Amino acid sequence: RNWYMAAIGFPMATYVLVKLLKDGYGWKLAMAVWDKLVSFYADHVSGPVKAIYKELFTRKGREDISDRKARMDAIENLKSMLYSWLDETYPEMSEMEKEQIADGMDMSLIENRKAESIKTIYEINSVVWMSLIEMQFIKKELMNALYAMDELIISNEINLNLAAVTPAVLLVYTFNKMFRFLFYALLKIKQSREETYAYFRLILLDIERLLVMRDNPPLPPPPLGVAVADTNEQQHEFTRPIVLSSYDLGMLMLHIQECRNILWSSRRRFSTQIRRSVSEDLSELAGERGAVSVQQQLQIISRMCRTYPFLKVVSTGVPFDMSRFGNTEV
Repeated sequence: RNWYMAAIGFPMATYVLVKLLKDGYGWKLAMAVWDKLVSFYADHVSGPVKAIYKELFTRKGREDISDRKARMDAIENLKSMLYSWLDETYPEMSEMEKEQIADGMDMSLIENRKAESIKTIYEINSVVWMSLIEMQFIKKELMNALYAMDELIISNEINLNLAAVTPAVLLVYTFNKMFRFLFYALLKIKQSREETYAYFRLILLDIERLLVMRDNPPLPPPPLGVAVADTNEQQHEFTRPIVLSSYDLGMLMLHIQECRNILWSSRRRFSTQIRRSVSEDLSELAGERGAVSVQQQLQIISRMCRTYPFLKVVSTGVPFDMSRFGNTEV
């Protein structure tokens, strides 16, 4: 039934294979694809997963961009340089004020003094000294910026790694959907989980139709000339519990066997609890646990549709799911 796909796909696949093997293009393409896959795996799977594991389950964190000890040394050196410059330039300033300016790393006095000293060449040594202090201040600011970047990255480490894994997750999800579409829809190799559940529901629908039609049907109208008393007697006999005839029972057993075949062939799509419960219900429906009337069989069908999640369908056509049953997929 898939001959048209083979008739179109086989020549195309042969043509593409010949073109790829000619002049070594196939090998080059395979190597390029392999290198890309290795790089993609390292960037979006291996690296982020290892980083998340290291952060959550080990004491080792990520390596810092900046050297924290060097940052503290730069700050202390800047304070020392400011204090020395203040002690040399403003000897009349109190010690408390010098320490306050040095600890706060206030550069306003240096900027003002440099603007005045640069006007004359006689204070070139003082200008060089103040320039070196400014360079030390710039170094301190750069170290602070790197430290802030470290703190920001550390606080968002998991978010960044999860974002890096997202393309790999989307790619796997896309390939899974494409494979399921080719495997189930186009090739018709096997039924999907939804199709299996739908087929089971259709069989139960046929069983219910059979039972409804045999559940206390009305008597045919009496032929002409039959007494009313005879009709009442037949009506009284008809009120007794109704059971299926041998022909209808055979039809019922065929439907039940189809349901059992689905449970066996697609057992991976049903949990152990559901397989056991459905098998027991099918045995009761077939009368293997004792004689049952048509009314009892209809009640069993109603109980099955009310209990099992794969038999429930919402208005959108999506099967109703209940997590406590723990259905499994292929």
